[in-house]
Amino acid sequence: MSGEVLLQAAVQGLQMGAIYALIALSMTLIFSVGGLLNFAHGDFLALAMYGSFILYAALKVDAYVAAPFMFLLFLGLGILLFRRLVQPVLAAGVLAGAQLTLGLVFVEQNLILVLFGGDYHTVPTVLSNRNLVIAPLVMPWVLVVGSAAAATLAAVLYVVLMRSDFGRQVRAVTQNRDAAALMGIRIDRIQALAFGLGIGLLGLTGPMIVSQFTLSPTMGLDLTLVALIVMVIGGIGNFLGSMIGGLIIGVAESLGSLLYGGTVGAMIPYGLLIVVLLFRPRGLLGER
Repeated sequence: MSGEVLLQAAVQGLQMGAIYALIALSMTLIFSVGGLLNFAHGDFLALAMYGSFILYAALKVDAYVAAPFMFLLFLGLGILLFRRLVQPVLAAGVLAGAQLTLGLVFVEQNLILVLFGGDYHTVPTVLSNRNLVIAPLVMPWVLVVGSAAAATLAAVLYVVLMRSDFGRQVRAVTQNRDAAALMGIRIDRIQALAFGLGIGLLGLTGPMIVSQFTLSPTMGLDLTLVALIVMVIGGIGNFLGSMIGGLIIGVAESLGSLLYGGTVGAMIPYGLLIVVLLFRPRGLLGER
């Protein structure tokens, strides 16, 4: 096998890894401020993709054009859901919150089934069937744009969390909620904004990557599993760890599929998860 083929696979793995990193980073944001594992995370992303499908099928709106609208819609939806549904349940404990998000998985999947049936769908964009050629690499433009957008969003979110007042408040709540409250930080406000921003990022990401996926009612489960694996490998609650974990999974999955076939490639993330749990139970960047 030539070095060019391996390079092609590695680059595509990095591109998919950037997408995985953003999904996991938004999940980490939600987890960090409330201890809530959002098992419906991938299903919210699937809903954003189906939203792009509706806009394209009904109005011929390109997914890239729909992205800002979907961000605002999902940002508002996330804040509303947290205020009216998640926050009251979280008062009973994080286990109750996790059970709630499991319930949302079934609600969202069945909503998709009712509205769209069990058929598979695709959403073309203006960049579909076009390639970027940088010898010796040949990359689909949809993957280039989707991964570049994901990497940019992940980097911006990381800078916001590390450098802004909002980010400092998020990290304060993450490290010691009681101390943060004593310093005047409104815990409920930070939790609502973090949950809304996490869901809003999924609304923005969905249209940017929709043309790379075949839409199905249960696709959200696979996306949630990938996000969870990335979180655990990087270190649960560690923002930088989520970014690094996403890149590792993307490259490993791509190279594994090339060298050993798609079935083995799909198993590699789970194998890496087991190895990390054996030798670094808190993740690569998790505290010892």
